Amino acid sequence: MAALRTAIAWPNGKAYLFFGDDTYDRYDAVTGTLEEAGRSVLDNWPGLAHSPDAFTWWGAGKAYAFSGGAYVRYDEPADHVDPAYLPPNPSFTVAGNWPGFPSSWQGGFDAAVNWGTGKLYFFRGDSYLRYDITADRVDAGYPRTITGNWPGLFDKDLDAALYPGGRFAYFFRGGTYQRYDVDADGVDLSGTLSGFHVDPVPAGAMKSARLLSDEQANQLTTDLISRGKVTLKGGIASPASGQRVTVQPRSVDGIRYTNAINPAVDFFDNVDQRMLIALYRLTRWINSSAPDVTDVFHLGIGHGGGPPNDCHNQGRALDLSAVDGTVDGAPFHKEIQSNWGSLPPRPGSSVRIDPSVDPLAYLLFSTAYRYATYECEANGLGPANKWPLPQLGGSGFVIYPDYGGDPVLRQAHQNHVHMQVGPTRI
Repeated sequence: MAALRTAIAWPNGKAYLFFGDDTYDRYDAVTGTLEEAGRSVLDNWPGLAHSPDAFTWWGAGKAYAFSGGAYVRYDEPADHVDPAYLPPNPSFTVAGNWPGFPSSWQGGFDAAVNWGTGKLYFFRGDSYLRYDITADRVDAGYPRTITGNWPGLFDKDLDAALYPGGRFAYFFRGGTYQRYDVDADGVDLSGTLSGFHVDPVPAGAMKSARLLSDEQANQLTTDLISRGKVTLKGGIASPASGQRVTVQPRSVDGIRYTNAINPAVDFFDNVDQRMLIALYRLTRWINSSAPDVTDVFHLGIGHGGGPPNDCHNQGRALDLSAVDGTVDGAPFHKEIQSNWGSLPPRPGSSVRIDPSVDPLAYLLFSTAYRYATYECEANGLGPANKWPLPQLGGSGFVIYPDYGGDPVLRQAHQNHVHMQVGPTRI
């Protein structure tokens, strides 16, 4: 068997292992079984001339394949490398395009993986980097050593990393692999590459929440319940597909969703299961690095004004109004209204929130906004959402204090960020 070169999980529920002889194996991540082996990369991944050195899902229909210090961008819906990245156009290089990579990393690295938190991890030798999708740069304080930060993991020279969503990720070196328990944050199992299999994950684990079917959202919800990430009222362990649910207590993955109008209420109800998956994924994004978030305040999740077919009244929307937590042990409270909507105009910018003036509020709210464009409706509905996704100051389906579309909508959203799954009204 040729040496393993890289691996990637795809939104179609498949996981791919690429080898040095420019072939790949395909696994069904939903059943955990090997479907096909030894297929040609050149014949089946249009625009890829060979197995990449590292391959990572970015989100919003895009993935990046790295070979040495060069890379291409692969479009998942079109199933080919974006034409701008192919000859006769000049090569895209890590240097100058991936801010924060040290010069010693710009010539290539060993492995890369999307952790589902708005962060990518890159590995080289005995070290790793964490790359933030929202800021589009390496986080401060990196690189760090693998030892001391990834309990039980190979200490250096990874061949590949794979995270198909759910509880487990996989890391490969030589002819062995390790299974990493994401919930427990440590390696819990190892084996030989010849005996590798994917532990089954629910269908839709790599899909944006806006693209989930009711059945996929239901499988993911049941998985979250079994992993202790969320508890439904009455101890329901397996709700019916399409059923709106009541979350009680109001925590999702350790973060409380607190009603800003009535903070004493310890539940939220009438929630579409697709939106519940979106709420879980929001907790992973907003709490993926410092500060430590404890509460997301909202003005409505499962109810709202308007007709019964409105997205709020169908449990398909969130109005995020504030975030609580701690920074280095000191508590903070950041509100959309006072820390964004009430700010005066900023010269030279259509966005009033300023990272140089209030870096914490900017970090929290820009992450929530970027998250919403990736997981909820952004500039279309469902598959109609297209790259590039809107930036702060633009318009679309995520509505916020500096919304660039309808002025009436902008004025109505000075105290919250609105995000939704599906159309505003059905």
